[in-house]
Amino acid sequence: MNKRALSTIALLGATGAIVAGGVAVGAGGANEEQSATLAGKIDSSRPRNVILLIGDGMGDSEVTVGRYYGKGAAGRLNMDALPFRGSSIHYVLRPGPGPNYAPNYAGDSAPTATAWSTGKRTQDSRLSQSPSTADNVPGTNTGYRTFLEIAKEEGKATGNVSTAEITDATPAAPTSHISQRACQGPNDARNTCLSETKSRGGLGSIAEQQVDHGVDVTLGGGSNRYNQTLDNSTDTVVDYARARGFRYVTDAAGLAGVTSLAPGEKLLGLFNPSNMTTEYRPLYARTDAYLTGTPGLDPTVNGGGDNVRCTETNRPSNEPSLAAMTKKAIDLLKSDEDGFVLQVEGASIDKRDHAADLCGQIGELLSLDEAVGVAQEFQRNNPDTLIIVTADHSHTSQIISATSKPVPGAAYATVQTVDGAPLRVAYGTADTGTGPAAGGSQAHTGATVPVWASGPQAANIQGTIDQTDIFAVLNGKTPSKIAGQGTPGQAGAPGLNGTNGTNGTNGLNGTDGADGAGGAAGAGGAAGANGLNGKDGATGAAGTNGVNGRDGANGKDGRDAKVTCRLSGSRAVRCTVAYSAARAKNARLVRGGKTVATAKVSRRGAVTFKSKTKLAKGSYKLVAGGRSATLSLR
Repeated sequence: MNKRALSTIALLGATGAIVAGGVAVGAGGANEEQSATLAGKIDSSRPRNVILLIGDGMGDSEVTVGRYYGKGAAGRLNMDALPFRGSSIHYVLRPGPGPNYAPNYAGDSAPTATAWSTGKRTQDSRLSQSPSTADNVPGTNTGYRTFLEIAKEEGKATGNVSTAEITDATPAAPTSHISQRACQGPNDARNTCLSETKSRGGLGSIAEQQVDHGVDVTLGGGSNRYNQTLDNSTDTVVDYARARGFRYVTDAAGLAGVTSLAPGEKLLGLFNPSNMTTEYRPLYARTDAYLTGTPGLDPTVNGGGDNVRCTETNRPSNEPSLAAMTKKAIDLLKSDEDGFVLQVEGASIDKRDHAADLCGQIGELLSLDEAVGVAQEFQRNNPDTLIIVTADHSHTSQIISATSKPVPGAAYATVQTVDGAPLRVAYGTADTGTGPAAGGSQAHTGATVPVWASGPQAANIQGTIDQTDIFAVLNGKTPSKIAGQGTPGQAGAPGLNGTNGTNGTNGLNGTDGADGAGGAAGAGGAAGANGLNGKDGATGAAGTNGVNGRDGANGKDGRDAKVTCRLSGSRAVRCTVAYSAARAKNARLVRGGKTVATAKVSRRGAVTFKSKTKLAKGSYKLVAGGRSATLSLR
């Protein structure tokens, strides 16, 4: 982070202030009082960039299991370093005649993802569309505009990354509107959502809508959905995408080879026909009856043991990791002058929890946490970036004592953590059966899910919030005024000096002609003793000056500014110009009468000046829309 700071010297035509420095992440020591530290991380400005990371099925229990296994009892995940933390209520709605719908307290990923994507609830299986009387009766798309659609309208770059099929519920919610999540490709839609197909005048399948939305970077699994043919055509959705300016890659090497996108070009990367391969090899929880009654079991596959570690090398090299996809998406999106909005999903925390696959679940949790670390690294150099980490719903897995067993019928598995201690996890919402792999599907649960945040407006993620509340934070709220935040305004004028003290009075005649003693300083001179015909006493010393008047009141706080800026490295300054006259106008950064950088103010008032040389210390002017602010680089 560049240590130099910007401050306002003067402002011509507007009130100006510059906010320098970034938002630190991570809490201090447990013995330190944290109020001031936390207060210092509050930033009410609108974020330029937004990175939303979703752990599908990632309840507090799933987070704790992954933390204990991978970091130990005293260890911490990357997501634990995000300073603002709350819990999200995620109930969904039941079908009905409306307008009031009964709650369903444990929903699936489609309506929960719709909640943060649109700020509104809906029923199970539905994506960014209103509830209705039944699953096979479409609702309305009106009023269900998504945060990625809003970002595109504001000129921001957009990205969508998942380890699931990219047409699965969570990545589909901000990029499509459809009554049933199963309608992922055109053929799926013809079989399940016929009235919403393009040939019937609808928006088409999820895959087709994702192409039509024009998301700049789309990475995940699910090539089988994109290889389905369009209505009344032999062309596939991949063909449809290529015809609309998408570059298509299918493996890690192809993704690594994309270093930039041409103007108007977009990237589609699909790295598996279905969901992407998990990081860790499966290790299934089984019932005690199965574990004790089945001879010859491999504990690294079924049940585990006190000394069993997960096999952590399961993902093939031709599939990129979630962290690699996240970094590539950020690298390709970050150059947009209006910023970017990116959603990233670690999908198979949920999918492996459904399968009672303890090691698969752990590996996907830790994989998501690595992606969080990628986002944090970008934020360190780009503090105008908001990071939010949360989940769509909670899930089944629960830590139990390593010396106990769950009730008959419930499954469990045990692994050894980095502490060298056993960790036992139970699954009890479905029968795992008696086959070589666990059967059944463990159920979603309705407990609140964690939500963390860091960066501008992250303080809105605190306490118990509704999942729909996240929508407004993703879009950026109107900044509030925070006492003491921002660069202070100019100091008020000094107070007037106090009046001078009065002179001391003359001393009385001294004895026998001797001089009377002088008056004490500041008070009247003390009277000498009466003398006979003595000389006049010396004049008393002058009183001390009165106390200075109080300092004038401080100038307005920097948060009232019409211009705010941040340094970005040693050659760039990013500013926001809040007065409308400057919007979509050219702006100049001037020093000593010479223009050192020019840039265009975006429709939202954002402008980034990039100098060809290192910015020297001294006074600069920002000139835009007929007004100027004088700034100091020190």
